[in-house]
Amino acid sequence: MQENTNAAANYVEGEPTPSDGGPVSPRGLMIALGLGSLPAFCAAAWDDKAFQVWDLPIAGAVLALAMLFVRFAKPIPLSRMPWQWAYLVVIAPVLAVMISLDGPVTNDERASMLQAELMASGELSEPLIGAILPNSPPDLADAFRRRQVFEDIENGIRFSKYAPGTAFALTPWTLLGSPLLATLMAGVLNLWLMLRIARRLGLRAPGFATLLLATSPFFLLVHTSMQSEVFTTPAVLVGYLAYLHARDGQPKWALLLGASSGWVFLTRPLTGVLFALAAGLLLLVNRNRSKTVPMAILGGLPPLALALWWNHHFTGSWTTSVYELYATTFGPFFPGPERLPQDVYGNGDFLAGMLRQGGRWSVAFGGMLGAVGLAFWGAWRLRVRDGGLAITFAVILPAAYALHWYAGHRAYLGPLYLFETLGLLSLGAFFLLEQAPVAWRRGLLLTMVSAGGAVFSARWSLVVEESHLRSAPQSVVAERLEEDSNAVIFLPKKFQGSKEKGFKYWTPSRPTTITDGGPLILRTTGRLTPQRLIQDLGLQEHKFYRFIPGQSADDRGTLEPWQPTSTQANPPR
Repeated sequence: MQENTNAAANYVEGEPTPSDGGPVSPRGLMIALGLGSLPAFCAAAWDDKAFQVWDLPIAGAVLALAMLFVRFAKPIPLSRMPWQWAYLVVIAPVLAVMISLDGPVTNDERASMLQAELMASGELSEPLIGAILPNSPPDLADAFRRRQVFEDIENGIRFSKYAPGTAFALTPWTLLGSPLLATLMAGVLNLWLMLRIARRLGLRAPGFATLLLATSPFFLLVHTSMQSEVFTTPAVLVGYLAYLHARDGQPKWALLLGASSGWVFLTRPLTGVLFALAAGLLLLVNRNRSKTVPMAILGGLPPLALALWWNHHFTGSWTTSVYELYATTFGPFFPGPERLPQDVYGNGDFLAGMLRQGGRWSVAFGGMLGAVGLAFWGAWRLRVRDGGLAITFAVILPAAYALHWYAGHRAYLGPLYLFETLGLLSLGAFFLLEQAPVAWRRGLLLTMVSAGGAVFSARWSLVVEESHLRSAPQSVVAERLEEDSNAVIFLPKKFQGSKEKGFKYWTPSRPTTITDGGPLILRTTGRLTPQRLIQDLGLQEHKFYRFIPGQSADDRGTLEPWQPTSTQANPPR
């Protein structure tokens, strides 16, 4: 297959022409939209927490707008749309973060940022409080405990529980003082790769396919974060492009396919295994398999070796990951005397997991209710050009993650664990609509592109709320105390009546803050009272405050001066 570099110029608007799979009828499109909508209604009926209150109405309104566009849209040729604006659109999430957010909205990001900060300073781990104060009791570490960070009591160190790829991607930009630029670069790379792939597949308006991804509300929301999926998606697109070249008689590209699959494994191991499996099996049925398969394996060996070394360095076993070590040590656990860890792959309800992910896809793809039905149908038809890799990966990834116990963070609208398939499904949707009647093609595509920003804005307030909640103590300390190195702030044991949420949202200082200086933020527990922390950490000469949580999303809270002599009457709660 030759790369169609003049595809946009040759794209002629008009009635569908005989092509791969034949023309698509309006009736077929309506059926696909209906099937794509079904999981949303099933998920809403099954779980009243499946969506935010406006998710379904907004997605339904976008679908209604699309029907109006189909009926009344002016004949604007898609090939003349300014698709280059996609590269400016991708800057919007980063700007929104810089203006609106106080910090990351998930503990996953905080753990990866911690690991990147350590590596930027030339370290792979940091000392526990017991290593800083050798005679301190072991439970003193609870005052500094963070979610998703493993504490190795035996060796006196701690580190992120996650595979290292995300931290590797963040480290160069952390050295420059702007880790968020890693997210921006990943977004720009995604768009460039989409353009290359769309041309390779012979799509007639490859630039518009790029615009379709850039304006997706799911894409925009996730790119306000430093989630691991941000850094695996470009690798999946690189691997997909390399696969297309390899299966078309250029076996050296299989090296790049193997390397990109290895990077995904180094960042999100299960996703990496599934992508490599899908691509590898399809290469095995290709006539060039005797050349491509060995080269793909060779390309994947360096990142695989790095992943195994990482495991061995931290866990003492080549095959035991830090994630597994964390899960089996800290849980959460299933009830019962066995205390089996729940936070590992394979402990989910498959049917519930599929419904949960399908429901989120129904409202997230293009922000249009049911549009994901077009995407999967298009990916299926696209198999005549890609050998079936897009549809295979888009099917096996949700099937595998349906067995996971956790759905992915609610802030990002779509099924976060399936984010790597968004680009491939966007290509599938565009390929399908190229064969649709011109009014439907323009109406559906223009609606998704124009409505993406509005859907993003509707969900953005939740992202801001999560960021404010998690960063409230640090924000209040920065406003009130600035760089007062003599201040100690005690976090209460409970947050809105829930000890779990207090632990979930608030992030204490790192242990090294005791020696490095700066305000010191500490957790308190039933055993780690402020009096005990003051005594065991030698903080008698400091100034003390307690953090008082706010009562609403707009109220970050405040600091109240506190004296040890008054703790019996008015301790932190």
